Amino acid sequence: MASNTMASKRARIDEDKTPASGEIDYRVVFSAAQVPAGRAGFGIGEEDVAIEFGASFNRVAHPSDGGIDLAWQAKLRESPKMWDALKFRLASLEVHKTADGPAVTIRVGVTSYKDYVGTNADGVPAARLATLRADGRANHGDAYAHESRALGVETVLETSDGKLVLLRRSEGVAMFRGVFNGPSGHPEPADAGVKADLTNLDGIEPAAVRREMFDAVVKECVEETGIPAAALSRPRLIGAMIDSFGKPDLLFHTRTSLTAEQVGTCLTNASEAWESSAADVVDATPPEDVESRAGADVGKGSGEEEQFRCLRPGEPAPFAHGASVLRNPPTRTDRASGASAMTRAFWARDPRFISPVTRAAVDCVYMLESLRAERGTAGGVREERVMDNALDAAMDHELFDVARAIERRMLTRAGFA
Repeated sequence: MASNTMASKRARIDEDKTPASGEIDYRVVFSAAQVPAGRAGFGIGEEDVAIEFGASFNRVAHPSDGGIDLAWQAKLRESPKMWDALKFRLASLEVHKTADGPAVTIRVGVTSYKDYVGTNADGVPAARLATLRADGRANHGDAYAHESRALGVETVLETSDGKLVLLRRSEGVAMFRGVFNGPSGHPEPADAGVKADLTNLDGIEPAAVRREMFDAVVKECVEETGIPAAALSRPRLIGAMIDSFGKPDLLFHTRTSLTAEQVGTCLTNASEAWESSAADVVDATPPEDVESRAGADVGKGSGEEEQFRCLRPGEPAPFAHGASVLRNPPTRTDRASGASAMTRAFWARDPRFISPVTRAAVDCVYMLESLRAERGTAGGVREERVMDNALDAAMDHELFDVARAIERRMLTRAGFA
């Protein structure tokens, strides 16, 4: 019998997958919908993730690295609450589409937040980034060899009453200020036992790195929302993405046993409340009148302001009061579904209100939802919109195996099986 390695169909992050100017400003490079384990459990559990870790996956120094310190000092002037620390560096990700063995292998080394700011953040000149990638490709066979690729995490956080928790990024954070996302941050190598001088990398167990990746999601939920860890499920991996600067994030789905109103109460206890200027909740299922990405008209029109259920961290709960903090909020329109404008903006992945990482997570949710094992053949407007958006997402990100599976499911629902 052929080995799992030989039988496995592989999908690795392609060096040319970073979105080009004018395209969607992120790329989903892995969806749990690609593997049977992900579809069955709405995401992949920790036990189905394999980790390879070591110094061979670290960033390669470049002659222009003097510019990293200049970029760091400039970013500190913008965001003085930032600090440097070790981060995990994503080298590659491999998908295994067999029924046994790990569903995905993630290869990681170590980098720093400072190196991220100097090689992958929004202040890096396009010419410098192009040079780093050309030299990486020419000298190491890897366009990203000279980039930090600091690995972040973000989760879709679902409440017990069918809402998703969103946080508006404050002016104090380094990236994507003013838009909404889910609880997010970075796994910490130090919490997996990595020493600051990197002298013990060979002694770090891959299982400790994997555990920290999942633990970090729980920690970010606790720190950014104040939800007790005991009220959170173990996260499940739903995908991975890279933004337009080449920075990767792992995407998760996490449930809380609390209601949206109870989460609003918890927000007043969030230890990292400064990272958010407001919070909101949206429906965990897309409305029947949700727009596709290409046809989204959320926010167009007269600019009429809508009162959102926004909550500034530190104000009393629940999500029942407070004016919108958006400069150009989605306009109020009468829709048959009765969904809030923020719910429509979220599911339509409107880039003016939703961060790129969160929009990537929505794409992954669409793809998973369309292929859930328990989803029957019964139709309906909402189901059709889910399937259409899922197929669009799979095609947009060139996940053709997922697209084919969705097309087969659509044909089955239409009676052509």
